[in-house]
Amino acid sequence: MNIIQQKLAETLVNQAPSLAEKIISRRFEKYPVKENQLYDLQSSIDYITKFVQLVGSSLLLSPRVKEEGLKVWSIHTAQYALQYGQSLDIAMQPNLFIRSELISVIAKLSEEEGYTVKETIRLVQDINQMLDLCFHCFTETYMESILQAI
Repeated sequence: MNIIQQKLAETLVNQAPSLAEKIISRRFEKYPVKENQLYDLQSSIDYITKFVQLVGSSLLLSPRVKEEGLKVWSIHTAQYALQYGQSLDIAMQPNLFIRSELISVIAKLSEEEGYTVKETIRLVQDINQMLDLCFHCFTETYMESILQAI
């Protein structure tokens, strides 16, 4: 599985900028920018690019190091969203599209490389676990900060 994870990691890191553009584009097609909503297209693309690269490179790390790095990123991201007054619903909008694009990469790679169903499912599980951890830590940090402020 290590070679397969390495191939996915390389693909995600290398394709991160184009994936980020797709993610942001799909996000704003579904959720147009609201009046008075803080928004900077290039910053959004850059942030998602870095996140996709983090997820890709994390595939090759030990479970403990991977989890710690993803948690740190998620906590930092939640603090950033709070600092700029971004509501939780707006902050969580990209998540669906991030997951969808990463799974699309796995499907394409699996088809091109001839991975077995078991290998493909394992890659999807790895990505889902990492994303779930990130989204959980983000939400937890965000909500704890809100509750402390009350």
